[in-house]
Amino acid sequence: MSAPTGQQEKKGSSGQQRRVAASVAARRAREEFQELTQTPIERVVGVRRSESGWTVSLEAVELRRTPPTMDVLGLYEVQLSARGQVSGWDRVARYHRSQVESG
Repeated sequence: MSAPTGQQEKKGSSGQQRRVAASVAARRAREEFQELTQTPIERVVGVRRSESGWTVSLEAVELRRTPPTMDVLGLYEVQLSARGQVSGWDRVARYHRSQVESG
């Protein structure tokens, strides 16, 4: 059975599978992370190509509060292979929605 449209991996002239597109990597990271952790994803905040594949940064709602400005968000980096398979993730920050970045 073939992969759904938009998630197909391209093959090079030698028949080897090449790196998936950044949009496919971001979609897969978001879907798998959310499914495995049951943590709602707020947004994709970054996609970066690495030597071994992709690193996708996701902002997730870890704890809903009232008012919503007090929600606790987590920033996660999800690592994927060049073919778009999730190999792991790490939480790199945790903060309230109302926190403003410095810099």
